[in-house]
Amino acid sequence: MRVRTQQPPRPRKGVRSVVIALVATCAVGAVAAPIALAAASADRAPVATGGDDRLLPTPEAPRISDGSYAGFQFCGVPTGDPVVTTGTPTLAATLESVASPGTVEPARPGPRRKVVFEVDTAAGQPVLHRHLISDTSHDTALQLPEGTLTDGAYRWRVRVKDGGTASGWTAWCSFTVERR
Repeated sequence: MRVRTQQPPRPRKGVRSVVIALVATCAVGAVAAPIALAAASADRAPVATGGDDRLLPTPEAPRISDGSYAGFQFCGVPTGDPVVTTGTPTLAATLESVASPGTVEPARPGPRRKVVFEVDTAAGQPVLHRHLISDTSHDTALQLPEGTLTDGAYRWRVRVKDGGTASGWTAWCSFTVERR
């Protein structure tokens, strides 16, 4: 007795052409996407201030919070300046890596970036100038010590330093302290 096995149907020529075109389109997109991302990050305005050939982008998304477990309020939003209800708010910003697009930043144990915070009154009188080391190359935060701020209007900004290279300052972030 002979058993007949059925062969699966062969795809039609038109379907095969569509599959090949789809695979080719995905391959082109996989190559073009990193190039487009690198070009977009090159549009940011990094500043070199030393003899080092690396550039540091200006920190992004400056934000302020009432404390460790409170949510952050972003600076520069159309709804108005942030208002905090404590004299010890947390200032934070997102840092960018100094590695060139498409490269991997070498793993270094310990602190990553020197970060400089400046806090002034709204009239421009210096209140605090603090250097610290960020534990990561992605974010930085500074909780202001008790007694630094009283009720009133203030502004703050931040920048990153790495050796002889420094980023530009962020725009001033205005905020108000209104303790309850």
